[in-house]
Formats: sequence, C-alpha cells, structure tokens
Amino acid sequence: MLSNKRSILFIKGMAMGISDLIPGISGGTIALLLGIYRDFIKSLKSINYKSILYLVRFDFKKLNDQLNFSFLIPVFLGILSSIFIFSSLISFLLLDYKVPLFSFFFGLIFFSSIRLISSIKPNSILDFFTIILGLVIGLSFFFISSLSTSNSIFSIFLAGFIAISAMLLPGISGSYILLILGKYEFMLDSISSLNWINIFVFSLGAIVGILSFSKMIYFLLNNYYRTTLFFLSGLMMGALNKVWPWEANNHIVLPQGDIIDVSLSVLIFIFSGIVSYYLKSK
Repeated sequence: MLSNKRSILFIKGMAMGISDLIPGISGGTIALLLGIYRDFIKSLKSINYKSILYLVRFDFKKLNDQLNFSFLIPVFLGILSSIFIFSSLISFLLLDYKVPLFSFFFGLIFFSSIRLISSIKPNSILDFFTIILGLVIGLSFFFISSLSTSNSIFSIFLAGFIAISAMLLPGISGSYILLILGKYEFMLDSISSLNWINIFVFSLGAIVGILSFSKMIYFLLNNYYRTTLFFLSGLMMGALNKVWPWEANNHIVLPQGDIIDVSLSVLIFIFSGIVSYYLKSK
C-alpha cells in the first residue's frame, strides 16, 4: 500500500516536471489539479536551519519527521525524471505539434479550474470577488512587456527570487516571469556557458524565494483556505491566455487551419475534460 502511494506521488511529480518544460504552464498548476499542492507547499515551508543541522548530523529520522520525505522524495524524483526523460519529446511536440499539445493543457486547466471552484461552492460576494481578482491578475500578465534590467549581481538574485516564487503559484510560469524581467535568454546563456557566478547567484535567489514564499502560501492556505483556493483558481483561468493553442505574431487569434486540424484540437480539448474528471474522481 505504501509502495503504491509512493508510485502515485512519483507519477504526479512527473506530471509536474512535464508541465515545467512547457512555457506558460507551472508545476504549481498541476500540483493543485492533482491534489498535492498543499502538501507540497507544507514540505517546502518546513525547510529551515534545523534541516541543515539534521542533515550535517546524518539524523535522517528527525529530518524525515520535519520534511515528510515519504511525500517529498517521490515527488521530486518524479519532477527530475520528467525533466531528463521528456525534455526532448516536449521540445519536439512544441516545435511540430504545439496546437494539439496546448489544446490538451488548455482544456485540462480550464475544466479542472471549473471543477475546483464548483467543489468549494462560492456563496458570497467576497468569494466571487476573489475569483475575479485572480482572473484579472492572471490576464494582466499577457499585457506585460519585457523589462530592461541590468545584469548586476542583485538583479540576477532578484530574478531567481521572483521567478521561483512565481512558479509556486498555479497559473504563472517561472520561465515567462524571466522573459518579463529580461533574464530568460541571459540565464540560458549563463547555463550553456557554465557561468558559475551567475548560476550560483540565481540559485541562491531561488532558494531564498522558495523558503520565504512557501511559508506565506502555506499560511494563507492554513488560515484562509477557501479564499486562497478561489484566488488561485481565478489566477489559473486568467493565465489560460498563455496556453491558448492559436496565435499569430504573438497575438491570440481564433482557431485557424484546415477543418481536420481544428476538429482534432477540439477533440483533444474534450478529451482533456474527461482526464480532468478522472483525476478529480481519483
């Protein structure tokens, strides 16, 4: 039974990893849709200086009690496995089959968001206002153009901090945030050229972002559960414009192409709704 549970967590981690490979989709989105978002944030926010002390002392029992290794390790192994196994496949699909791929994820996020909202049952003006607020903020990312920032140590650290914090929020892609900050290509070049100073500073910012932002999200989930989920659901729906299958010159357009291609995309969209229902029932 325990092995089966870890296998399921591993598979869910793989789904998160696949989503992180696709621009416009975050692992946080998939974690929320698969029902592991709260546990994921709880495990991340539990990391502190005591974790380092336990690790240095090889006190894995206390480290496990604090971080819930039985949850965290299968999920992280799944994420890493996906990144290594599916990176080439996702690159191929994005290049040659972007419309069908985005049709699936658009439908999956759309139907799952609707089901999530309906399962919590908004019943007050505040509930609907929170959903609309998330929706508006998610939509606003579409209209933000790339910023011009310096490549100073502080700006690299800040880019890592903001990007990783955004990745923890469903609906927001960390890679898209880097594009907005003007650091996406810069960091790709830093990684490909093995500029260890830039990589270290960026990673340090990301670590600080994870440790601080995860605590804030967990606090909100623990104390304002309904309101937080309504906001996150609205955020996911608002950010759907980033995975709309059809675009021309970086602008959203109506479905285009021959009737067979459009019909296939519609069928994939409907199929994603069935997948969403299956995931929810499980």
